[in-house]
Amino acid sequence: MISPDLPITKSTEDKLNRGEFAKSLAKTISQYSFPSSFTIGLYGEWGSGKTSLVNMMLEAVEDIDNNAIILRFNPWLCSDPKQLITQFFMQMATAIKLKKPKAEKAWELIDQYADVFDAASLIPGAGTIIATLGKTLAKEANERVEQRTKDLQESKNQIVNKMMEENIKIIVSIDDIDRLSEEEIIAVFQLVKALADFPNTVYILAFDYDVVVHALSKVQYGDGKEYLEKIIQVPFEIPAPSIANIHEALFSKLDSILGDIPEERWAKTTWAELFQFGLQNYIKSIRDVIRYTNVFLLKYELLKDETDPVDLLGLTALQVFEPSLYSKLPSYKDILCGADHSYSYERQKADEEKVKKSVSLLMPNDGTITNEDAANKILGILFPRTKTATGISYSIGRSYSHRDFIINNNIATPECFDRYFALTLENDAIPTSVMKHIIYEASEGEFTAEMMRLYREGKIVRLLEEIEAYVNREHSAKLPVKRAALIITALVSNWSSFEVDDRGFFSVPFAWRLLFCVDPLLKAMDSTARFLCIHSVFEDKDVQPSTLALLLQDFETQLGRFTEDSSIRDDVMFSLEEVLELEMIFKSRAIDAIDSGAALRQYHGLEFLWMLGNVDAELADNKKKSLVSDDISLVKVVSYCTSRGTVATKIVAKTRDVKRQAIGEFIDVGEAYRRIKAFAATSQFFSLPKDDQMNAIAFILVTERTPSESVMKDCIAEDAIEKALNQLRENATNE
Repeated sequence: MISPDLPITKSTEDKLNRGEFAKSLAKTISQYSFPSSFTIGLYGEWGSGKTSLVNMMLEAVEDIDNNAIILRFNPWLCSDPKQLITQFFMQMATAIKLKKPKAEKAWELIDQYADVFDAASLIPGAGTIIATLGKTLAKEANERVEQRTKDLQESKNQIVNKMMEENIKIIVSIDDIDRLSEEEIIAVFQLVKALADFPNTVYILAFDYDVVVHALSKVQYGDGKEYLEKIIQVPFEIPAPSIANIHEALFSKLDSILGDIPEERWAKTTWAELFQFGLQNYIKSIRDVIRYTNVFLLKYELLKDETDPVDLLGLTALQVFEPSLYSKLPSYKDILCGADHSYSYERQKADEEKVKKSVSLLMPNDGTITNEDAANKILGILFPRTKTATGISYSIGRSYSHRDFIINNNIATPECFDRYFALTLENDAIPTSVMKHIIYEASEGEFTAEMMRLYREGKIVRLLEEIEAYVNREHSAKLPVKRAALIITALVSNWSSFEVDDRGFFSVPFAWRLLFCVDPLLKAMDSTARFLCIHSVFEDKDVQPSTLALLLQDFETQLGRFTEDSSIRDDVMFSLEEVLELEMIFKSRAIDAIDSGAALRQYHGLEFLWMLGNVDAELADNKKKSLVSDDISLVKVVSYCTSRGTVATKIVAKTRDVKRQAIGEFIDVGEAYRRIKAFAATSQFFSLPKDDQMNAIAFILVTERTPSESVMKDCIAEDAIEKALNQLRENATNE
């Protein structure tokens, strides 16, 4: 739960081992008995625990001396010096009445004393004990003041006598004196020294020494230190808490927040470095502990399963103790996230310079950074890419691993960065609980349903990245063979359903993502289980031949077949005999798809022809000729021979690349042009999928175009295709 930034009220709450000091002081106070007042000063800076110490001391006094009257007076609740003094005596009277109701005369006298102050306006002002209004009042007024002063002294004498007679002992604590105005500060000390210096009365005054001395010097026009020494008889500097005790309080609070966090979610080494080189430089007091853990708790409760707890602890340190740096981080996502290395020395150096420049902007030398070294260390540990720029040793912190960082939801992963600041998941994010259910628990039906839901939501690439991360060699070994086989089957059975635009300059080809997921799962199996699994996949009628072609190409390449590099790779998964058996199954499935017409009805249904040509070139050539018997089939073939792309000239444009030479393997290109040109003028053409229409028009346009019209050869911009297609549609409508 959230810890209020409040002082402790009981010694059982003490985390700094100050209880014994409080008890010793309480014992001394309880044994004190003199005919005049006695004043103890507790000095400490803001946040040093003065109020907590006073509370423990008064608790101990109550245990030692049950007859002592305790008054906790809060002067900062009063609005001016007059109210402060009046309220003090009224509260003192009430405290005596509650503790010693039989001492009626004593508390009545104090109550009357307060009334006299309230009515007489004889309240000490700046630099006076009792207002001497003689310089500004007429003679009559001076005479009234003198009379009232005599009345006050007489009232005070009566109180002193009665308190001695009743053996009344009062312990008064006055806290937060340094929070008062200068006039109120002087009023408190005049109160203690001159107005309420009753017998057997102990005052415990808690304040910041420097603040009060400065105020007294300013108001008294003299030495504030000397003035204070005349009032405080026993000064105590609040004992500084052990830094070890403060850290122990921090660890205790974090333990209560994190609970029994699984070991695999706790990066022990990273936390040790984060604390040693960063966080401990900021945690100096219990107030620091409370501020820090309160912010962490709020953030952790919102996204506890979707963030790395150690990363969140590091980021929270920057938020609480380096707010200027923290506020800039979201704008530097591209610089902070990702790998800390490049593929060339020149690129590496350029990248390092870019990161250094950004880090200098994040942490300018303008006094806004509280602890530059600690902030540098935290930044370098959270974001490995900044290690060189922040000047920390490569032995400190982590190396960037995209797969591991995705699984752990680390902040340095671009996919996870934003949630640490927005405290909500990114639009394309998949909750960790959902991913774990999909990977470890879901039935094949549930797996498929969840996968298709995420595909419809535009999250299929993110899902595949997550699966790839979970099933890489390190993690897939934890999956039973049946579980691995289920994931493979669910992926390959539905692969042909995914329509994904992967033509960006830096996009990973979508087809590769299947292999990134399937290969680690297969490699984690023994050879027998592996072949049984993949054999079952090739026999599965729900798996399209185009998907089988992707898998078969992978296995063939490992054996050095149908590739420029004929060497056998070390990571080969199947023997040549096994691959040849898979070829036969694939070949049979491909023939069935062509003969049944299924290949033409399915999305990317002809994407297996290139592999069929590798396996049996003659058969592939014969089957190609049979695929263009009607115009719809011909358009499908043109689509098969057309790819999407992106070109950058003066602008970046999406394109279609028509491989007319490949079309020529099915039909004469001129004949194909004439047939598609005529077919495009019919209404039946517009019943085809939009992608097929675009590819057909692209073929017409590149065929009609002269070589001098474009430098893009068989490429054509999609904008031009859309324009021509809209014109054809308009013409067909008018007819």
